[in-house]
Amino acid sequence: VLSGVKVLVIDDELDARELIKRILTHYQASVTIAGTAAQGLLLLLQSDKPDVIISDIGMPEKNGYQFIRDVRNLSKENGGEIPAIALTAFARPEDKISAINAGYQGHLTKPVEPRQLIAVISGLVERK
Repeated sequence: VLSGVKVLVIDDELDARELIKRILTHYQASVTIAGTAAQGLLLLLQSDKPDVIISDIGMPEKNGYQFIRDVRNLSKENGGEIPAIALTAFARPEDKISAINAGYQGHLTKPVEPRQLIAVISGLVERK
């Protein structure tokens, strides 16, 4: 389903990163993981650009809102326009609005439902 799709996953929780990686690789996506927003930004700047970014919102040091603002301030060539999904335990409607306003194109709540995750990624990749 996601064959050839490159996904960058940023989450400070190892279990969450591993779960998402397992789900995505099951659907043939190529997955890179980072444990902090700073590490995610470095990977974004130095590596083969992902097709989609998935970032946790509640992280220490730099949260997901700060991270996506940093990404959106990058040039297109550096990955500033890569579609991104906010992954969060915050499930209120206003949390989704905050995520979209910050620069995310999608908002998913934890624990993530595999089919929903795949559907949102597929939709973002098709729009590109």
